[in-house]
Amino acid sequence: MADYEWGFSNNEAQAPYYLYFECYPYPRTSRERANIGSTPVATFILPGVSVNRGTSHRYSEDAPMMENMAQALGTVSNAFDVTELAGIKDFGTLMAKVEDTFTKLGSRYQQDAFGQITSTMGRLELLTTESGFLGSSKRKYNFNWNLKSTGDKANTYYARNLANALETFSMPVVGGFAGEGNIAQATRMRPPNVWKISAFTFGGADVTPMWLGNPKLCVLMQVLHALDNQSFIDADGTPFSYNIVANFVELENVFNYGGEITSRSEFFNDLGGG
Repeated sequence: MADYEWGFSNNEAQAPYYLYFECYPYPRTSRERANIGSTPVATFILPGVSVNRGTSHRYSEDAPMMENMAQALGTVSNAFDVTELAGIKDFGTLMAKVEDTFTKLGSRYQQDAFGQITSTMGRLELLTTESGFLGSSKRKYNFNWNLKSTGDKANTYYARNLANALETFSMPVVGGFAGEGNIAQATRMRPPNVWKISAFTFGGADVTPMWLGNPKLCVLMQVLHALDNQSFIDADGTPFSYNIVANFVELENVFNYGGEITSRSEFFNDLGGG
């Protein structure tokens, strides 16, 4: 079922659920990200582990723009009556008042202090707002496996191969430009692959919503190996247990779109009818 697995084929891991990882080439457009396809580069199955998940945001402003502007202008100059400005509901009327007063205060000050606020759009565009409220922090999925040898399909060698493959597929991709000559090969690379993460039982039931929620496309940020040097499974000193840590981060920020968790690419794709 998967290119790399640990203890799944015969349920040797005896896990309550299993994690399924699908690795795909980096999609460069929103449409490709929203419709990732069904032909992964590689697939992995690992026993399910304890999962902590949630969200954390930053809020740069907690009041409407009109109110913030009125407060700011009233502080900058006594020429503004904050009470009067707060009562203006039409943005065009407010900006006419602002422009009239700023003419007296100096156009240079207007440009330096309020250049962004007085944009013709009258609001921050989506990607700026995304940065302002969500920052560079995206949802994370951190997994820590302590794999102990329990059978033919669940032993140290399988764990080693799986961990090495995870590490390999987390890296930037080179060698994809053979048809364009050695110069292209030596000067170009593709971004690291992206990952889909899901969860299911040994019987095949999808339990992703229970254990993972609604994960979106991720990148694999970190892979760590730790081998047990206290106990061994043969005279050659093969470690009895193999610890793997894999830290995934979603490729894009996600939004509340119609009451559903939606990635930026999924949102754009839906607007475009894709």
